[in-house]
Amino acid sequence: MVIHTPTNLALRKLGIYVRADADDWQYHWPVHTHEGLEIYYFIRGNANYIIGENIYDLSPGDMLLFRGSTIHRVNPSKEAPYLRSYVNFTESFLREQMSDEMFGKLMSLFESADGMLIQWAPEEREEMEAYFRALARENERESFGYELMLRTQLIQMLIAIYRKAKRMHEIAPALQQSPTQENVRRILQYISQHFTENFSLQELSNELHLNKYYICHCFKEVTGYTINSYIVSKRIEEAKKLLRTTDEPIAMIAEKLGFNTAVHFSRSFKKYAGTSPQMYRKQGYGP
Repeated sequence: MVIHTPTNLALRKLGIYVRADADDWQYHWPVHTHEGLEIYYFIRGNANYIIGENIYDLSPGDMLLFRGSTIHRVNPSKEAPYLRSYVNFTESFLREQMSDEMFGKLMSLFESADGMLIQWAPEEREEMEAYFRALARENERESFGYELMLRTQLIQMLIAIYRKAKRMHEIAPALQQSPTQENVRRILQYISQHFTENFSLQELSNELHLNKYYICHCFKEVTGYTINSYIVSKRIEEAKKLLRTTDEPIAMIAEKLGFNTAVHFSRSFKKYAGTSPQMYRKQGYGP
């Protein structure tokens, strides 16, 4: 797993990180977390997005709002160009620019543990895409007063999103997932509750009353990960948090997260994070 430093470095420096109309491709799209809040906007392609225990099948105009600390991963198809925009920001970046009431309402957009979906109609998308492009231009130029401009533009964007969310969730029923997605959601939920335990595939099969071969197939199909790889990725993301926020010995972290030995933990951490746990803690890497 590639270490995702750009988001955290930008958030620590300025409080915001933005990209508009991004079309770059990665060979491997990692499970990851980061600081701050995220607004993700899907423009074109064929993809689903896992946030916590939820799976979103993406259509053009779909927007996802979630906390960066929630484990997440996009799973785009190679068969179609993948185009998206996104902005990450910290709460403190906006806090002083508005009243407590307005701040509370805008932050409520990010309360859902597994993200919130906003669907923009075709006639609404141009306006929303313009927000991302304006933010990206302002951020790139770094002209006089650009920080204030970034805050102002982001607040305007969030107000538009809040108005849309209020209308949408008052009139629209919850979207139904397919049977396969519902089963994968159940698998994700079980993993989330038991990822520090060394359970077997058969135990998972028994618990969910699903065939173990079906479990492997549908999980890989929807998430792009094997169950074992996803569990290890989730453990590594949790390890990163503990390395950043605690002084617990590495051996204790390894045991807490279900690794057989500290050596096994260190090898897995380096494979997925690109550096050793010791160096990660020493240099203060972000995910």
